[in-house]
Amino acid sequence: MISFLNSGILFLASAIVIPILIYLFAKKRPKKIVFSTIRFIKESQQQQKKRINLKNLILLLIRMLIILLVILAISRPAIRSEILTSSSTHPKTALAIIIDNSYSMNYLVDTQTEMEKAKEIAFKINEMLNEDDVVILLTADENWNELHGNSTFGKFDTDLIKELKITSKSLSTKDVLENAEKKLSEIHLPNREIIMISDLQQSELPDQMTIPTFLIPTSDIDDRVNISCEKSRLQNEIVKKGLQKKISFELVNHSNSVQQDVIYRLFLDGNTISEKVTDLQPKQLKTETFELELETEGWHSGYVEVKNERLIFDNRSFFSFFHDASLRVAVLSDLPQLPLTLDSILEIYTGDDGTYDLISTDELNSDFLKTYDNIIVYKRTFSPRLEFILDDLQSKNMGILFIADENLNVDSQDYLAKKFSLQFSEFNHFSSPVKLSYANPYHPISREIKNVESIQINDFWKTSKSADALLKSADLPVAIQKEKSCLWLFDVASLQNPFLLNNAFPVFAYNSLRFTSQSDLIISSKKVGDQLSGSLITLPNGNEITPGNKKVISEVSGIYKIDDKLIPVNLDYAESSYSRLSKPHTKNLQVLETDWQQNILHSRYGFEIWKYLLIFVLILFALEMFIVKKEETK
Repeated sequence: MISFLNSGILFLASAIVIPILIYLFAKKRPKKIVFSTIRFIKESQQQQKKRINLKNLILLLIRMLIILLVILAISRPAIRSEILTSSSTHPKTALAIIIDNSYSMNYLVDTQTEMEKAKEIAFKINEMLNEDDVVILLTADENWNELHGNSTFGKFDTDLIKELKITSKSLSTKDVLENAEKKLSEIHLPNREIIMISDLQQSELPDQMTIPTFLIPTSDIDDRVNISCEKSRLQNEIVKKGLQKKISFELVNHSNSVQQDVIYRLFLDGNTISEKVTDLQPKQLKTETFELELETEGWHSGYVEVKNERLIFDNRSFFSFFHDASLRVAVLSDLPQLPLTLDSILEIYTGDDGTYDLISTDELNSDFLKTYDNIIVYKRTFSPRLEFILDDLQSKNMGILFIADENLNVDSQDYLAKKFSLQFSEFNHFSSPVKLSYANPYHPISREIKNVESIQINDFWKTSKSADALLKSADLPVAIQKEKSCLWLFDVASLQNPFLLNNAFPVFAYNSLRFTSQSDLIISSKKVGDQLSGSLITLPNGNEITPGNKKVISEVSGIYKIDDKLIPVNLDYAESSYSRLSKPHTKNLQVLETDWQQNILHSRYGFEIWKYLLIFVLILFALEMFIVKKEETK
């Protein structure tokens, strides 16, 4: 079989008609000469005419062959045949071999993972390489590529592939292919190819590839049986004037089949605390919880794990939190006694061993307030001294919860307006409560609020719009967060506010206190690949790093200790739900099947014959010149 590497040139083969047209329209008619007797001349003329016609036809054929062979040579034909399968030779080729080692490649198919299958394919490709080939090995791991992604001659070191591991932080298919194309463009060889060995997880592809690119699938599995455990975090529920701590998390069935008797467990502070069993319907996301009974104060960490043998990489979801049973809260207020709603929340928040102090005087200082875990400002008038102290505390990244009293004076309004980038208008006493329209689903203060449209609210300050709104009614902000401080625009003393009686309010209030706490009690999970900063960072494997002013990139999931805090880092779960790559429309990119060996290294079973065609063209030129010169001598 003959294939053409530059098949787009073949249309120029139609140029062979040019010699024919010249032959037909440029014939020279012989001059007529009259003789007295022409019998012998006619006989001689007939013989000469036959000889000239034969010579012209031969020259015409030679010129047509020259044009045709030149065009064929430019199109770079290559002969492949089953007869030549025993051959191990092919033209010198620059080859980029990409092994996908993203975590979806850890999926178990029969008795092998996709990664193990990819390595076997890579070893087979290695056997096909010659000593003159230039090879670049690449993966989905950027750090690995920086160490090993250099060009080498001949076969690659198989130990590199044997030791290759799955990465939690993987490059996209588009980035890997573009990187491979860039590296190959620096190698000056006419034959260049990119081969990517992958499970063909759906991913963005480059718009076009200038180098022939082949994707080799490791298996043909479309529907994967995979369960992931995601979004584990501490959840606080206020039940019967008491605080109940839970670990909330999600179990996701990514397959199209029912998963029965799914086992999941809670691992906390080095011990297995509890284990449960559930069933999951196809594509179901189920939120589950484990109740906690904490006896010790300080940092706690662990993970929730689901048992799923097919893809174990996304089985764990890590969490951490700080437990303080003796919190102290300072409430700066003009009132002799706090409203019942706020008093009840503070009793639950501080616990049996904690306390809150109601402070009415402005004769205080920053050092005094720093001894408290939380600071709440519920005043109608802010004195210049108080404003100075609050500014000083906030400049030191300390959080403050501001509650806007109905009778907040103009100067205090101006102070809060400046702090939270808004403008006060008027206090709204609605004739009937209005519905909440928005609760920020990503912020730790408001993310626990569900069914927002069913929650009503009344008696709050009307202000300008804010991009930092936690709660909204229509376009009006109801609660705002700025840096570590929070502002409630509703008055907790109102007797007409149904929000204060809703089950969502205690959770919202408790999370507001936790967020503004000086102890950083709310720790949000980070993703693999996020930057971490601190004076001392302890990795999940126990290794310690002193980064100084530099950032550290989290490369694996687990619990990181940053100074005195425990930070959970989890996957982004992008590859947990498998979707096979659809037919690509990228130019020069092709997905191969089980016969992939017949398609890579384009001249694997033979040679490109363009050199021989050009040699034949030179021979034809020489033959043409010989015929013409010989005719001239005659």
